[in-house]
Amino acid sequence: MAPQLLKDSLDDLISKEAIHTVLQPIVNLKQHDALGYEALTRGHPGHLLQRPDLMFQAAHQFERIPELELLCIRSAVRHFASLQIPGLLFINICPQTLLTYSDALDEMALQLEKAGLSPADVVLEISERFPIDNGAEFIRVISGLKALGFGIAIDDLGAGYSGLKLWSEIQPDYVKIDRHFIDRIDQDTVKQAFVTSVVHLCQQLDCEIIAEGIEQTGEVNLLRSLGIQIGQGYLLGRPAQHPEVLIPEDDPLPQALSNHTLDLPIGHLCQPVRTIHPDMNLLDADTLFKRSPLLMSIPVLEDERPVGLLHRRRILEMFAMPYGRALFERKTVQHAMQQDPLIVDQSMTLEAVSKIMTDDEDHYLRQHLIVTHQGNYSGLVNTKDLLKRITDNQILKARYANPLTLLPGNVPIDEAIARLLRHNKRFSLLYADLNFFKPFNDHYGYRQGDNVLRWLGKLLQNYADNHTFVGHIGGDDFLLITEDQDIALLCDSILENFRTGVQPFHSEDDWAQGYIPGSDRNGNACQLPLLSLAIGVVPSTMIQHQDQQALSTLATRAKRLAKQHEGSHWHCLSEDSARLVSIN
Repeated sequence: MAPQLLKDSLDDLISKEAIHTVLQPIVNLKQHDALGYEALTRGHPGHLLQRPDLMFQAAHQFERIPELELLCIRSAVRHFASLQIPGLLFINICPQTLLTYSDALDEMALQLEKAGLSPADVVLEISERFPIDNGAEFIRVISGLKALGFGIAIDDLGAGYSGLKLWSEIQPDYVKIDRHFIDRIDQDTVKQAFVTSVVHLCQQLDCEIIAEGIEQTGEVNLLRSLGIQIGQGYLLGRPAQHPEVLIPEDDPLPQALSNHTLDLPIGHLCQPVRTIHPDMNLLDADTLFKRSPLLMSIPVLEDERPVGLLHRRRILEMFAMPYGRALFERKTVQHAMQQDPLIVDQSMTLEAVSKIMTDDEDHYLRQHLIVTHQGNYSGLVNTKDLLKRITDNQILKARYANPLTLLPGNVPIDEAIARLLRHNKRFSLLYADLNFFKPFNDHYGYRQGDNVLRWLGKLLQNYADNHTFVGHIGGDDFLLITEDQDIALLCDSILENFRTGVQPFHSEDDWAQGYIPGSDRNGNACQLPLLSLAIGVVPSTMIQHQDQQALSTLATRAKRLAKQHEGSHWHCLSEDSARLVSIN
């Protein structure tokens, strides 16, 4: 675009105020309501600078960013005030604009009051994509804005110049993580590590974190598991003059885990295929195969019950023999069909069928499976589809497993809890945590520490069955989700097995004297306790409105209560009483 044409278009847009504001919801991921709305600017339809990227590129090129942003702010305030919707107004403003109009901050607050708003209703988003030329003056301006009541957010964290330096200096109320780190975060462990570190910093610095650019429900699920409660993106609400909050459907990532689990019935893969009678001649059967080039096998039924399976390759072999067609085409299907096909009921799980196949003869691996319901034919399952499902299951398990113990990690844990809540199942959550693991690690080395974690993972995995799920949150934190009603028996058994099994990981001298020699924070010699295990238990009946976050908070509380006592303990939160058991 010619520079003069671009400049004239920018002059026209600013002088005529040829812009309008759209708002995009910033959503509480737990409650599915809007914390606020980000104001975004668009040029009038048909204008050469209608697109916001072209508009701001032109303003940057001709050094008119402050002037354009001031126009955008006035438009955003007018439009937001006219809608009279609850929530905060998030407005983008670059450091250059703030410094340019630093003497007009009081006037900005007065303009808000005229529109029926106050500074407390507005959050100014400072993008770190722009350099800050005068750091001291910029910090002074930010302090003045805070004093007036404005909220402050760092926008595009991780995408620009200042990063943590800007964060530490302005101490914002909100930090918005750049969309680059959110895109497919559920599939990228490096992004997960970055976001996790930001979450920890936000917890320490008492500010809220907002995830930008959420477009996939798998991203929502992963972000929730990392402790992020506020998000923004097309999945949650698109920019519009009259914005609406969208409630995502069930997360596809947990759904994908559910769809690929080997607990599904084999009927889930069943496909209807036409059938034939054993008295049909092979010539007619061959005609059926020719009409359906992709058909490899045809079930053979008698009185709706499967008696065999006719394979395309078997007819081809017979007809390819010398005089084969003349000899066999009048023979019946019964002479060529496989008389011992694998027949399974549609209610059998994929895992059970897989075990039958791998334990039996190899030729089953090259065939279709016949599926029945109460003995009557239902359809066929392609062995390839079953093997693919088994492979996908293993890949998903590996992707979301803890790399040290190979136990399911945070995503499958959240899915397991959500599934039980959706079906109104009663269950208990057991939060297991090693006591004094860090001193043990420091004394014996991280390799021995890893050995303990692997062993503990295997110990807990022994309790996994159709009613108990075992996962590894990370570090020395493990989680059991059980529908077992006898929690006392389960916890007592875990602690007893832990007590007898943990001894070999200590030296004989340390175990005999009952402590590990170490030093306190001041470097003084002290005696540190041996490893023990704390288990916090929370029944699902203690949470309301199917709130997973509440369950997690209660589990942490129960674990802390168990850790307050010496040795290995479990503590169950209860409406009526709390029970604490010790293994001496």
